[in-house]
Amino acid sequence: MSSEALERKYDVVVAGAGPAGSVLSRLLALQGAKVLMVDAAPFPRRKPCGESLNPGAVQTLSRLYDGRQADEWLHEASIPHSVLTGWQLNSAASGSGRMTTLAASFGDNRYGIGCKRELLDGWLIEQAYRAGVVFEEKTKAERLIWENGRLTGVEVRRTSDQRPQLVRTQMVAGADGIRSAVARSADLSRFGKLRKAALTARLNGIEGLSGKVELYVSGDRVIGLAPIGGGQANMTVALRGRKAMEGAAAGKSAYMMSEARQWEALKERFHHAEIEGEVLACGPFERIVRSAALEGMVLVGDAAGYYDPMTGQGIYRALRSAELAAPALMDALQTGSHRSLQWYNRQRLTEFAGSLRLQKLIEQASRHERLWRAGLRVIGASEALTNRLVAAIGDSRPVHR
Repeated sequence: MSSEALERKYDVVVAGAGPAGSVLSRLLALQGAKVLMVDAAPFPRRKPCGESLNPGAVQTLSRLYDGRQADEWLHEASIPHSVLTGWQLNSAASGSGRMTTLAASFGDNRYGIGCKRELLDGWLIEQAYRAGVVFEEKTKAERLIWENGRLTGVEVRRTSDQRPQLVRTQMVAGADGIRSAVARSADLSRFGKLRKAALTARLNGIEGLSGKVELYVSGDRVIGLAPIGGGQANMTVALRGRKAMEGAAAGKSAYMMSEARQWEALKERFHHAEIEGEVLACGPFERIVRSAALEGMVLVGDAAGYYDPMTGQGIYRALRSAELAAPALMDALQTGSHRSLQWYNRQRLTEFAGSLRLQKLIEQASRHERLWRAGLRVIGASEALTNRLVAAIGDSRPVHR
């Protein structure tokens, strides 16, 4: 961090430069706030992520970035991507067993986007910088500084010299992921009971990509496939239980390919498939957060709590929580009252309560294979139920401003 940047006092320090942090920083800067955004990673950087935006995320980006369609500015920015028209959920007792399939389209001119996270994140950071945000990479927010019961700053540490440095600020926003240092510093978060992890890779040479997100569920494993442009696909294997995780640890690439090829529906499609680059691991996922707001601080995105990635709603929640937090932080800055931060916490809980219940229902039901597949058949036989599920998972219902 430059000495000039360090000596300034900021209105808001945002920890984390993923979608939640970059969007929040930009919204605050556009309203005149002095914003510093820091991230521990060097950029560009890959993230363990399914790399797909559901229709709700696409709609939110359009709403926040001048009303333009997401695929328009992705084309202009030369970011390879795929338009996602729906999803297909496949379930079997084993990869070679009889398969139950539930397929759905987003419809109503709604669509998702699949693209590389480092390219999406880079574009969002650039937009934040253009709005006046000061961005420092390779700089980690480590702990909050309190004086006489008031938040007055945040201690950061650069990877280059490892010296702690104090940055003065009125407000802090934690957008630093599931293991948020901001949330830990405020004693707001703890791990939940769900022990689930995931491996993520990029594939070349996979055949039969259809413009849909594909899920293959069998026992304690879930395989996700999503086209991300340029003929590539993101592949994520989610694992439940210690035994599955230990089996994956020996050789992650070989393990992922072996899991996929156990499915009859994927064998031929994976005949020429190869993993490009590093296999990334993440988890365990469930993170319980007591509150997403305290006096002088908020948590957004995954830092505000996380359960299970299976429904692919993470980026939407990141964008929407940033959209909700921005006016709350501005009100607190302008009035000196922190009531708006509690409003943000309540509104976030209200908006995301339904999707959290759905995630828990899906995760728990998938543990009981016969019940799970029977449920898929019942939903698939009803257009009304299918449409309701599509709207819920796609976060494409109306939102409250």
